[in-house]
Amino acid sequence: MNESVQNSIGFRIARTANKINQTITSLLSEDGIAIEQRILLEILSSCDQANQTTLATILNKSATTISRTLDSLEKKGFIVKKSIKGDKRVNVIEVSSHGKAILKSTEDKVIAFRNTIAQKLTLEEKELLFSLLDKLS
Repeated sequence: MNESVQNSIGFRIARTANKINQTITSLLSEDGIAIEQRILLEILSSCDQANQTTLATILNKSATTISRTLDSLEKKGFIVKKSIKGDKRVNVIEVSSHGKAILKSTEDKVIAFRNTIAQKLTLEEKELLFSLLDKLS
């Protein structure tokens, strides 16, 4: 492989993100939920009056990508979309009881994984990493 590619910041970030996603996807595979779906459920469970636009902004994803993920979550019974009074074009998305149950049942795995990653860095390194990632984004 070209050395300039290996030393590219974008390549290193993408490779690390891919490894993290592969690992967490493997951990969640037996639960029938993908990491992207779980992240949306986690965000939805902590937001009041969340909608597709809000989610797209938070995750820096296209509205189409968010829409597909929400459709999948709705088909699995993890979320419920509710129209706002007077405007059927705008939906508020709520986590269903089934969605809350899947969040709860996968919580220990996700927390353990996050802790495993966090333990590899000192507090100062973590703060520096966040600062650098924020600067790049």
